[in-house]
Amino acid sequence: MPEIKYTNRLIHESSPYLLQHAYNPVDWYPWGDEAFQKAKAEDKPILLSCGYSACHWCHVMERESFEDPEIAALMNKYFINIKVDREERPDIDQIYQEAVQMIAGHGGWPLTVFLDHDRRPFFGGTYYPPISMYGRPGFTDILEAVHRKWVEERERIREAGAELAKFLRSESGLTHRADMPGKGFPEHAASELYRYADTTNGGFDAAPKFPNPTLLRLFLIIGSRKEDSPELSHVLFSLNRMARGGIYDQLGGGFHRYSTDPYWLVPHFEKMLYDNAQLLGLYSIGYQLTGAAEYHQVVRETSAYVRREMTAPEGGFYATQDADSEGEEGKYFLWSMDEIREALDQDEARLIIDYYGVTKEGNFEGRNILNRLHDFEGGFDGSVSARLKRAREKLLKIREARVKPFRDEKVITAWNGLMISGLAVAYQTFQDDADYQAARRGADFLLKTSRLGDGGLARIYKDGKAYGEAFLDDYAFLAQGLLDLYQADFNADWLARSIELTETAISRFSDGSGLYYLTPENEGDLVSRPLSGPDQAIPSGVAVQAENLLKLAAYTGRNEFWEEAGRIFSAYSGEMQRNSWGYAGLIAAFDGFQQGIKEFTFVGDGEEIPELLVRLRRKFQPHRILAWTGGGSDLNGHPAKALFEGRKPVNGKPTCYVCLNQGCLPPLTEWEELERIGSVKEVESAFSK
Repeated sequence: MPEIKYTNRLIHESSPYLLQHAYNPVDWYPWGDEAFQKAKAEDKPILLSCGYSACHWCHVMERESFEDPEIAALMNKYFINIKVDREERPDIDQIYQEAVQMIAGHGGWPLTVFLDHDRRPFFGGTYYPPISMYGRPGFTDILEAVHRKWVEERERIREAGAELAKFLRSESGLTHRADMPGKGFPEHAASELYRYADTTNGGFDAAPKFPNPTLLRLFLIIGSRKEDSPELSHVLFSLNRMARGGIYDQLGGGFHRYSTDPYWLVPHFEKMLYDNAQLLGLYSIGYQLTGAAEYHQVVRETSAYVRREMTAPEGGFYATQDADSEGEEGKYFLWSMDEIREALDQDEARLIIDYYGVTKEGNFEGRNILNRLHDFEGGFDGSVSARLKRAREKLLKIREARVKPFRDEKVITAWNGLMISGLAVAYQTFQDDADYQAARRGADFLLKTSRLGDGGLARIYKDGKAYGEAFLDDYAFLAQGLLDLYQADFNADWLARSIELTETAISRFSDGSGLYYLTPENEGDLVSRPLSGPDQAIPSGVAVQAENLLKLAAYTGRNEFWEEAGRIFSAYSGEMQRNSWGYAGLIAAFDGFQQGIKEFTFVGDGEEIPELLVRLRRKFQPHRILAWTGGGSDLNGHPAKALFEGRKPVNGKPTCYVCLNQGCLPPLTEWEELERIGSVKEVESAFSK
């Protein structure tokens, strides 16, 4: 073990990302009053560095600059240096990302921002190399220049900081109020966004290529009810290409963060819980629409990866896995042709080499990212499939013995909510009990353990401790996960807790007019209180909150939930119309507001969930809720009691009552009737007659 020469204040933190920097020669501080008081006392500006543990370029900047004693000495001489884990404090990250986007025209990680004593940003960027290269100024040059400006041009710095702070306090630009869009707006927005579709490779735009599940979901919702929809075709094409590319871990399951090329071949190898959570749901819906076995395989392998690699013993889900192992990006995932030949017999090796496009030269720094983007000439029968399965298992066993990438074992409430949703939707589609048990255990863990002393949600759980007050995303995403879990097992407790979380989110984050803040009101250490706004890699908290409100209104009959959703759409109407790309999640929810929530309420005399309901769950129907009560169930106190009142089984058979916008169809007892009514295109027409 190398000798440790330095230790800084981050040694006392819980965040794995901050602990990674605890041995830097930089005199790092965590975010807090101590750092700002020190800056004021010594008349130094703040250097704020924000990143996360799985961020490749964060590691690069650490190796190049923060571990360099000479650069660290310069940082310590001229600045008070603060490190922030953006996964713990997305509010801080959002504020200063917006500032850097104004300064530099783009954001990203690592985020490097210079602040005055009042937390106001006046200069910043992202990754800086130690010396000028890649067309970027060197970090040492930046440090010297900012110090010189601080000493010689303090008044100009104050003016720049005041101007940026003024923008950040102006509701982060959310001032474009407009009339509520018309009924055709979601379809129009999807058509406009289709212009960005890469119809050659799937996904959107050129490299780097991100999965963008929020935008794909909007396309699914809109496209599934249109004949010959280009949007729906593009989603399915994109799912195919991603599943066959290097962005998908062909041996171990699960998706990497993004592709560095347009073809989905070469990823940045980190794996994020939130990507895999959302893609579990998308591939499940893809199967519901097509029955494609490939989509089932992706879901099965990805959920197995989550259970194997990303699930804590207590039931929560870990945050990320790193891109690097043993100091090399992607080393854990890469193969040479010789390694494959040594691991397998001749026939198995030839099959793997042909199936996954392995070459002597490799496709990434002399080694191979396994992929299926090429045409496989071998053809398939039962024998080939069995041989391929055995060969893959052998390679995975060998890979498991390698040094694994670092895993950030924070349990983040919001991301766990997304994973509960993904697993619950997968269970509804495929009835794999392992998916249900993982989702249930995750929900139980969060509700019992991720709590603060005042009873509110915690943002983070790690090493036996819950800490950090939860944000809007944490409340909204967990509420969504519980709604999906209710539709997996129909335990009324999940529905009750979802209502509780949604009501708390209204009281803690809404301004009363429909705008929602990311942070609770009592967060007093920020230069501004950031609003929940555009989608990022995950949908915005306000979009998920709006969708939850619509569904809970349908479950409970409480019109105040529907009215609160309407206030959200009114408050954000201008932003949705001005920036459809950034507000795809909210536009998808708004489509539900316009179309109405379809209610499928099942009643029966037995205690088992009827096959009628199980089969319906395997069909995609956007903007729907499912409810079930069996024989002898006590509905007193049931959150969805209003749905069940006056509804009885017909002729002793499990019966479905289908309603939309306060209108109901005759009760249905046969699958042929329900299958027709439950299809995406038929349910609206049934109510129009």
